[in-house]
Amino acid sequence: MKCAQPGVSSVALLAVCLGSLSLVACKDGGSDATDGMTETATVGGTVDSAPTGTDTGDSTPTSGDPSGDPSGDPSGDPTGDPTGDPMDGPHALGTIILGESHPAASGKTVPTVGASFTPDVDGVGGGAACTESVAGCQIALVPDCQDSCDADQYCGFDAGCKPTCQAICDEQCGAGEVCYFPAPNTTGCKKIESFDAGALTFMGTLIPITLFPPYVFESDVNSSPFAPGGAATVQASGASGAGFEKFEKEFTGTDFMQTSPKLDSLGLAEVFGAGPLPVKWTPGTGEVTITATVQSPDFKFGTITCKADDASGSFDVPREALKAAIDGEEIGNLTLSVQRQQTVLYKDLTTKGELTGVMVQPVGYLQIITSSTEFHAFQGCNPGEAVCNEACVDVQFDDDNCGGCDKACAADDSCNEGTCSGPTVCNECAEAATTGACKAENDACDADPVCKAFEACFTKCQTQACVDLCVEGLTQDDIDLYNAQISCICDDACLNECAGECG
Repeated sequence: MKCAQPGVSSVALLAVCLGSLSLVACKDGGSDATDGMTETATVGGTVDSAPTGTDTGDSTPTSGDPSGDPSGDPSGDPTGDPTGDPMDGPHALGTIILGESHPAASGKTVPTVGASFTPDVDGVGGGAACTESVAGCQIALVPDCQDSCDADQYCGFDAGCKPTCQAICDEQCGAGEVCYFPAPNTTGCKKIESFDAGALTFMGTLIPITLFPPYVFESDVNSSPFAPGGAATVQASGASGAGFEKFEKEFTGTDFMQTSPKLDSLGLAEVFGAGPLPVKWTPGTGEVTITATVQSPDFKFGTITCKADDASGSFDVPREALKAAIDGEEIGNLTLSVQRQQTVLYKDLTTKGELTGVMVQPVGYLQIITSSTEFHAFQGCNPGEAVCNEACVDVQFDDDNCGGCDKACAADDSCNEGTCSGPTVCNECAEAATTGACKAENDACDADPVCKAFEACFTKCQTQACVDLCVEGLTQDDIDLYNAQISCICDDACLNECAGECG
């Protein structure tokens, strides 16, 4: 292809006709031309595995924790035994939680207090919680049964983390009753029964706390319920029915979580760039869990949790884990929380009473958890934009970042749909095409004396009159031979680069 040389003004008329002849010329400036992935199952501690709820009356508030885990338990199983001692025998478990959460951008603190009591940790038969390990972090899996479940079933995981259709407990029960499974695949009704420890009274806390079953905590006080490193005591009056006998136990509050630098000071490139997401905090002696909830531009959500060494004071959240949570898509928004928790475990408690269809273990364990969480939500770029030099840039139409950061177009070119187009890039592409994609068409014109002569004449023209003189005496075949190389470049080889340059 031979277009006008740089600096030569464009020919006003781009289509020249001789009868049915058609000539297409160029405009301005032409030239010669998961770490592996694993699955684990953890048996939870709820009474009913069906999604109809529990009949123990247990309740754990969720206010104040953006990670969705008010217990502060990084294992994801607040009913499990945090000691991990394989010699532990069957037992009931009580979990008491005192937490505080605060946004990185302000000093407002939201308290979280809750309690739950489970009659038999090993024998309740809760649903399986399955995770996928990616780069050392855990992604919660969602069961997918491929729409194969019946109307009276729901999709869940079996003990091996295989999606399985499971029966819904749908017995029509009366007031004060709840549906349960007295035998596999057999539903029935039983009286709603509670399993608790009676009234809970806290002493030595920063705010007055007294909880009664089902242990719902409400407070308009913006304060932590515990002092960092401060000693406190919880007294239980003992269950009036089935539950824990009265007890009094001490605990110490964990140190408050303080990120340094603060989460809200992280730049766009650090949060939404290609590398790991750096998180730092003032070191302590607790257990640190980093939770990131990500959202793609098309509203796909996912959550990852990563355990970190508190004493190290830093952790790089793997980018591959963040993206794996939304199936590899780009991250549109991200909420990050850093939680420190401290757990004290007692194994010397006792229980009493009986429950229908559930074993009440006589030995009771009690874990008291204090946690401190700092969090921040990050707004990402709009679809089609990328983070370039700490700013959201539309790389589809930005001349300095065309198709990606720091991919600038030439001064006379512009960015269109992520590709530079204009005289400079068009000429470069056209020149390359003469020995590449359009070599056959270019060689055919070079081998024809008439086509070659017309090309030499045409490329020197500055006026329409000059073009008319060059066209005199040409046949349709002559014009077609020349136009074949123009069409190859403009319509195929350099379609985007020459957009707006070919007439």
